[in-house]
This record gives sequence, structure tokens and C-alpha cells, in this order.
Amino acid sequence: MTQGEEPEAADAEGAEAQRAGEREDAEEAEEEVAATQLGTERYVLAGFFASGMLLAYLLGKVIHGVWATLSNKDWFSRTLPAVSAVGDDDKATYGMVVGGVIALIVVLRAFRNAELRTWSDEVASELAKVKWPTKKEVTNSTFVVIATTTVATLYLALLDRFWAFVTNIVYGDGS
Repeated sequence: MTQGEEPEAADAEGAEAQRAGEREDAEEAEEEVAATQLGTERYVLAGFFASGMLLAYLLGKVIHGVWATLSNKDWFSRTLPAVSAVGDDDKATYGMVVGGVIALIVVLRAFRNAELRTWSDEVASELAKVKWPTKKEVTNSTFVVIATTTVATLYLALLDRFWAFVTNIVYGDGS
């Protein structure tokens, strides 16, 4: 390489690094715009999603439990031998799948319900108006709670020891 080529290579690397930085900035800006466009609706969507996941899990566990209990009954084994012969791991899997499908249907119907959707949007907008405490305030409050609890615990432990001592003096050791 000659001396003239070295600055050109350095300029090319610098320009490429600058373009990479601009791409990252553009991606971050897009994410911020998406969050701004969704506004409080993102909390509503997250709430419906979390509700659906919890409902799917609970329904899956209930279906598995009922199926496992019924499989141990003689009348169920005689009535539906193929269903009662399914292994326990498969029952759990099928229960979760059925619970997931039921939860999906319930959550989609709830999400499309105009009254429920309006209510959840209003709740999210009210929660957005709340002034939440800062991390420092939460940390300080947590420290105060821990310190107060520790002092109260020590005080009660000392009182317990004291009254045990007094009780032993009054009633004797029992020997």
C-alpha cells in the first residue's frame, strides 16, 4: 500500500462505521415510534396476552388433573378405553394443547368485546397518568421497611425471652 491508499482505506472504514451507527440509530428510532404509536394499547395487549397464557396453563393443568382422575375410575376405563389408556405425559401435553386452544378462543372473544376493550383501554390510560415512584424512592422505602421489620423482630424476641424468664421464676422450672 502506498501512503495515498492508507487514508482512503481509513476513510472507507470510518464511513462504514458511521453507516452502521446510523442504521442502529434508525432501528432505535423505529422502536420508539412503534412504542409511541401503540401508546397505552401495548399495556392492554400485554395484559390480554398474559391473561391468555395464565388461562391456558391453568386450563391445561385442570384438564390433565380431571383426565388423570377419571382414568383411574373403572366406569371411565370401560366406557372410553382408548382415552383412559393414554400415558400421563401425553395427558399433560394434550391437556395443555386443549387448554391453550380454549384460552385462545376466550381471550380473542374478550379482546373483541367492545365494552371490555373500552374498559381496559380506560384502565391503561389511567395507569399511564399515575406518577410512579423512582427507583431511588423504592430503594429507600424498601430499606426502611427492612430496618423497621428487623427492629420489631428483635424487640419481640427480647420480650419473648424476658417473659419466658419471668414465667420460669413465677412457676418454676418444672423440676
